[in-house]
Amino acid sequence: MNNLQKPLLSGLVALTLSTPAYSQETRAAENKNRAQIFAPAYFEGFAPRTAIDMVSRIPGFQIQSSAGKRGLGQGGANILINGNRISGKTNAEDQLSRINATNVVRIEIVDGTSLDIPGLSGQVANVITKSTSVSGSWQWRPEWRNRLEANLYNFRATVSGETGDLAWSVTAKNDAFRGGARGPETLTLADGTIFETRYEDGQFYRDNPGVSTDLTWKPRKDHVGNLNLKYNQFNFNGREQSKRTAVTAIGSTGETLSSNAEDEWNASLDVDYEFPFLMRKKNGKLKLIGYYRFEHSPTISRFDVFDSVLGRTGGRRFSRVADEAEAIGRAEYSWKPNGESDWQLGVEGVFNYLDITSSLLVLDASGDFVDRPLTGATSRVEEKRGEATLTHSRKLSDKWDVQASVGAEYSEISQDTGFVRTFFRPKGFVSATYKPDDSTSIVTRIEREVGQLSFFDFISSVNLQEDLDSFGNLNLVPQQSWNGDIELNKNFGNGITLKATVFAKLISDLVDRIPIGVAGDAVGNIDSLAHQYGLNSTATIKGDKWGFEGTQLNLTLNWATSSVKDPIGGFDRLLNNEFRSLLRADFRHDIPNTDWAWGFFANQFWRGPTYRLTTVNQLTFDGPFGSAYIEHKDIFGLKIRAELANLFDAGPSFRREVYDNRRANLLRIEDRSRRFDLVYNMRVSGTF
Repeated sequence: MNNLQKPLLSGLVALTLSTPAYSQETRAAENKNRAQIFAPAYFEGFAPRTAIDMVSRIPGFQIQSSAGKRGLGQGGANILINGNRISGKTNAEDQLSRINATNVVRIEIVDGTSLDIPGLSGQVANVITKSTSVSGSWQWRPEWRNRLEANLYNFRATVSGETGDLAWSVTAKNDAFRGGARGPETLTLADGTIFETRYEDGQFYRDNPGVSTDLTWKPRKDHVGNLNLKYNQFNFNGREQSKRTAVTAIGSTGETLSSNAEDEWNASLDVDYEFPFLMRKKNGKLKLIGYYRFEHSPTISRFDVFDSVLGRTGGRRFSRVADEAEAIGRAEYSWKPNGESDWQLGVEGVFNYLDITSSLLVLDASGDFVDRPLTGATSRVEEKRGEATLTHSRKLSDKWDVQASVGAEYSEISQDTGFVRTFFRPKGFVSATYKPDDSTSIVTRIEREVGQLSFFDFISSVNLQEDLDSFGNLNLVPQQSWNGDIELNKNFGNGITLKATVFAKLISDLVDRIPIGVAGDAVGNIDSLAHQYGLNSTATIKGDKWGFEGTQLNLTLNWATSSVKDPIGGFDRLLNNEFRSLLRADFRHDIPNTDWAWGFFANQFWRGPTYRLTTVNQLTFDGPFGSAYIEHKDIFGLKIRAELANLFDAGPSFRREVYDNRRANLLRIEDRSRRFDLVYNMRVSGTF
């Protein structure tokens, strides 16, 4: 640990653990969560259609999803529905989009540490809903871009209702996307000589239709069950055309065509049931949770090289069928010895697998595609994992709440090659919240986290366009980290808020690119410790205080840096493709006493480079990216927004340095810059 990390983490530990121990000085009022209450009237000026429209307008609040986390675990998203966690791995934004705005009674912003839900800290939105007759909402988001097909099939529709003890909702949607960019590329030798120029055009089309059903059953008091069923398809087609012109003798003239396609389907089931169990005088409850997801993904990549005289002179085809599944069973038993504290014991079992079949075809001299053997590209990887955690939450006073958890996990990873490994990993966290007054909260948290592996990294693959092979790594292990952060939430009144989080991570077994064998590289673990630290901040400013009624400005500033010893060069560098910084401004004006609103948005972000065996890649975004819109909230009962995006002609730029002998000598530099013109889109939404 370096000199910067020691005082930073030591300070986090001291602040987190230095809570005063005077829990005997409590009153009945201290047992209640002090919350910011947002009634439906607060949102009337925005004409919301669903709960997501309401939550997104709360000053200073940001939704934090649980997607991508290891197993089900603790906490989950920072969204509650009627005081309960969202079932399983259901996406928080999706869940809120299924709740009609007319069914929302109020939204409470509470402190997660003060709740009896292990793992939650910081601001949490508790959406309180009411029972109604059948109702629904829908949204259509068409989009038009130059030189691309119109995107006319992006929509979502939800119908919900309640019958006796059963509440239900059904959603149909299609997250469609039409994108593309085009522009020049130059290839330069190490001495600065340009030897080839290119003009490239990429187009990418995605349709992601799906249906989902939510059921909530309350057969009697304190009994509640949830069932969520999903089915989705993912259809993707992309192609990139490159026209090449030689400038010197070592350049080439011709054309290449790269294409990728995927035809996936996936389905998932979330189910849970909570009921009183044992220790009923201490509010003992048992919650049983089950989750299963299966995905079938056939993909194919093609790459062809054409000469203006000879025709096709090269070509490769890489195809793969991936079947992956995750099954989770979890049990949580909670009890409250008194009004000041609660306990929860959680146990979880997980079974994951990835089964891949791959093939590579290469064009030979006779013009036929012949099979080329791929070592390690057809395989099956499995993981069996179990964990147990014990969590304690305590209200120490009307200003202090603390939550601590200890646990461990045991996992076994195996591959059909006969390779088997086992791991034992301790985990846990300590979180404390200090609220000196109703407008301020300071949340500190220290956590021992175990990372989630991608099983695709165990199996070899081929990138045809970049002409790179990625070897599977049987020795890959989950990375671990000590995470610490301090979060400040301040409400200045009149809709003016500030949220700032300082964070630091000390990472061991970092998952990154490492050299394999004599001339290969793969995703692997770096032996040396890595660290990362930064700041995330957001501010909301409503203009009513200064006479600008109906205006709201949201500002975001995020910054991060890191360090790890490069496994090839031995020097300190950033983590691969690290998100370095983000600047964002979002302004909206709801014109008083009218149904009109207008606004604009702009952001700019920066990422760090990606280091591989023979390349260093740097992706940048020439911006900022900006948009402006005008909205009418009641045109025959519909809310309609017209938006013009990419006002500043932004686009991605990419630079790749190509080396020989593991970055010993620079061979060439590839520089490209692309643009995608103006984007015209609409949002049309309604309720029924």
